[in-house]
Amino acid sequence: MANVRRFFRYDVEIPIHFELVESEGISLHARREQLIDLEEEARLQDIDDQLDVLIDEEMNADVKASELFYNLNHRINFMAWMLDKLMLLEDPKDAHDYKFRIREDNKLADPHISETSKIGHLIEGFNTRLNLHILELVESIQNSIDNKVFIFPRPVNPIFESITYVTNLEQLAQKGVVPAKVLVLLIEKLNIWEKTFTRLKIANRVISDPEAWTVNKINLSAGGFSLDTEREFGRFAILNVFMKLGDDILISRGKLLSSRELIKGELNKIAIEFEFLSVENAEKITLFVQQQEIRDAIKLDVI
Repeated sequence: MANVRRFFRYDVEIPIHFELVESEGISLHARREQLIDLEEEARLQDIDDQLDVLIDEEMNADVKASELFYNLNHRINFMAWMLDKLMLLEDPKDAHDYKFRIREDNKLADPHISETSKIGHLIEGFNTRLNLHILELVESIQNSIDNKVFIFPRPVNPIFESITYVTNLEQLAQKGVVPAKVLVLLIEKLNIWEKTFTRLKIANRVISDPEAWTVNKINLSAGGFSLDTEREFGRFAILNVFMKLGDDILISRGKLLSSRELIKGELNKIAIEFEFLSVENAEKITLFVQQQEIRDAIKLDVI
């Protein structure tokens, strides 16, 4: 038997954001050319060319060090690959080698550094930063909505800096110390992709951060909602809907059923029906509405 309260509507005030679904259903707010420029692309190619030579040189002198640097570079490339897919408005999961790339990255154990190494903490910190970026990207990809809406809820971090761990890395690189030269290039490469990731997160903040959503009074049920808005949408328009219900963040797809002009040219009342809402999210909405109803009733009794 269907939940009899599924279409029980109640007025609530919540942070909410909704937007038209593009023709391909993707919700990203910046294209690739807005997130990484040609100068950065050229510099990345130059860095890769230099790393190829330097890591080969280091391999002749120290196989373990060469393997370490190769793995760190490989991990940056995995991070870059995921970012590139997202910037091209492609779902990385659709790529035939997505799971393979994840397995390969998981095989790369955290580096074991000698306690006497002067750059050991730098390498460990660098790898930890990579872990965080890769984990965040994989989480966003795995938790996408309909494989088309990607959110990045974690805060923006400052770029990685070697000076936090080593004060003379640049000087060592300038003196021709190969490991230092490699690390300087790896850090610069990571920084470019960190800046790109930051731009992507900022561009998508409107769908990732509830603090950026407008608090609206809406008439809500597990079947859909209605509200007054200045925005206009065509009938049966498909929308991505983002709501904060207490501590829960809900993302769903909705269809505009009706739009009625309240104030000519200024305000419309729209009604949206949820599409493909999961049972879990429907239950969360119903519980939230019930709790709000109880809280309001208690307030009235107190008054």
